[in-house]
Amino acid sequence: MSNATTTPDLWRQRILIIAVGLIFFIPFLGSVRLFDWDEINFAECAREMIVTGDYLHMQIDYRPFTEKPPLFVWCQAASMHLFGINEFAARLPNAIVGIITLLVLHHIGRRVRGNEFGLLWPMIYLGTLLPHFYARSGIIDPLFNLFIFLSVWQIIRGEMDGKGRPLQAGLYAGLAVMTKGPVGLGLVVLTTLVTWVWQRRRAHAAFPARNLLVIILVAMSLPAFWLGIDAMQNGPRFLVENLAYQWRLLTTGEAGHAQPWYYHSVILLIGCYPASLFLFRGLSSAHDEDDTHRAMRRWMTVLFFVVLVVFSAVTTKIVHYSSMTYIPLTYLAATQIQAMIRGTRAWGRGLKTSVLIIGLVLTSVSVIVPWAFMNSEWMLSLPSFRDAFLRQAMSRKVEWIGIEHLVGLILLLGLISALIISRRSMRSAMILLFGSVAMFIAVFLPLVAPRIEAYSQGAALDYYTSIRGKDVYTKPLTMKSYAHLFYTQKPFHLSSAAKGIAVDAWEPWLISGDIDRPATFICRVNDAANWSGVATLREKYRDGGFIIYERITSSARPQPHTP
Repeated sequence: MSNATTTPDLWRQRILIIAVGLIFFIPFLGSVRLFDWDEINFAECAREMIVTGDYLHMQIDYRPFTEKPPLFVWCQAASMHLFGINEFAARLPNAIVGIITLLVLHHIGRRVRGNEFGLLWPMIYLGTLLPHFYARSGIIDPLFNLFIFLSVWQIIRGEMDGKGRPLQAGLYAGLAVMTKGPVGLGLVVLTTLVTWVWQRRRAHAAFPARNLLVIILVAMSLPAFWLGIDAMQNGPRFLVENLAYQWRLLTTGEAGHAQPWYYHSVILLIGCYPASLFLFRGLSSAHDEDDTHRAMRRWMTVLFFVVLVVFSAVTTKIVHYSSMTYIPLTYLAATQIQAMIRGTRAWGRGLKTSVLIIGLVLTSVSVIVPWAFMNSEWMLSLPSFRDAFLRQAMSRKVEWIGIEHLVGLILLLGLISALIISRRSMRSAMILLFGSVAMFIAVFLPLVAPRIEAYSQGAALDYYTSIRGKDVYTKPLTMKSYAHLFYTQKPFHLSSAAKGIAVDAWEPWLISGDIDRPATFICRVNDAANWSGVATLREKYRDGGFIIYERITSSARPQPHTP
């Protein structure tokens, strides 16, 4: 394929990418309910912005929320104004970000490695499991990652053009900070420093002190403006509590997410199938590599390993913390695949075997898991299946069409077809391999995910939805959750903030205090021992592994008999 592209052809490519993005990212965004915690957390922040009219501050349960800055939630709030307070509106910003990301990869890929690569890179990104999945989610990271990459790209572009672009790099880094916090700027600066050390060994590159200073100053000016306005109203509370939160993430297993050091490496290897398996050859130089290709490879290699090492070192490890690696990972994989298409590198036996093994594992899981839920009676008969919550959850009556377990075969068909066709056309083989992954996600999310969600959290969300609009307090017990806030669409007057009661005192007040309206509670059956003996609580019913309690007021309690 020629590297030269006329303007009409270029626009046709862009329109094609937008159309493909719309087809894969937009439909069925609301087919499955939001998942606790992160998806519901951010969606609830956006809902409370709309309810209170306070768009400057983040709130959860009408209390200040200082863990994240507000940029992504502003996007969600705007979407909810247009499409209502629902799952589709909460996820739409990331779908749009996903389409923009595909266009960015196309533009940069063409500039760095030609027209063929400009089409190949976004195809690989679209056809890799986790990048595609996150573009259909309501979490903060896709927007955060795009801003970090654009900041790093401005530095790379300045290096290629022979003139710095620190203002543009600082602007995007500042937007990353406004999306998720100071780690956005930290990753950009650290990537720049490590790349300089690498290049200095070979080219004696001058230390980019001036550019780094400009990047830092510009990047901090955006959040400083917002923080300044916030500080005039609330003092330095957000800054102090956010920095304390960032430190907890670094040093403790926040929210029970302490994982082994190799956690993210395993996640990337399996979760970024099939691109992750082409990554390793992309790390090495090719005999026809020019200065532009070499520079881009170094920057992408450094960005990948900086993110991987940083988030492997911190104590708190959550799947999406390493999601910034998806862009450099797919770039490096695309360089290997382009070489295979051009015949300068082979799809060797070892690489084929690794793709086959991981593909078979993922196919097996995506077939066995729905089949197990569809045959829950057999699963419940196993003597090793003892967890009380899982047993009751799988006892729920969920309607299955009967073909959901076959969705995983899309992966297998794409894999086998790619292996066969690769003998005649490597380009067609890669389209089949990555296209099958994109098709699998597009079918799995609306067909299988809602039914699995009905087991994992369905009973709780059904209950919350059933009391929406009712003048009743509700509170989860023992478990951490934001679901009761979003799915009851909790009004301000039912919050602890409205009553002037401290957060720590809210649950005791609801359980034993002088409440002014009915109160209900929900907990998992595994935690029933903590609450079944509480005199003021009476069990209403059980469903799907959850117990719903109601508060017994003093007038409803059994009175002692008087002779």
